[in-house]
Amino acid sequence: MNVLAGYLGTAGFAWLVLFQLGLAAGLSYGHMAWGGTQRVLPGRLRLASLASAAFAMLGLVTVAQAAGFIAGPLPGIMLRPLLGVFAALFALSVVGNAASKSRAERLHGVPLALVLAVSSGLLAITGGAG
Repeated sequence: MNVLAGYLGTAGFAWLVLFQLGLAAGLSYGHMAWGGTQRVLPGRLRLASLASAAFAMLGLVTVAQAAGFIAGPLPGIMLRPLLGVFAALFALSVVGNAASKSRAERLHGVPLALVLAVSSGLLAITGGAG
């Protein structure tokens, strides 16, 4: 189960990093994020996407390290608390994305947030590979 959670979480966080970097760069899929009201995000939301990409990169490293895919830059004692934070935040993100008026945001955001919440939660509960 840890291996599957690790693969799904790593892939999900990698996608989120790329997605948010694309939004920050001005790609036209803003209808899938931040309320879904604009195809190309304005400057402040691009900055928010850049910050989200950095946060998602932390998630990617945390999940990959917890799953045993990489040797860690993070102290092992930090993994479970960080995974718990990611699980809780992405569980809330499921709710937020589900409430979006944008169908595209719901179709993209709900499954992605669910994968990130569940994989982070499973790795937090089981302690991952380490």
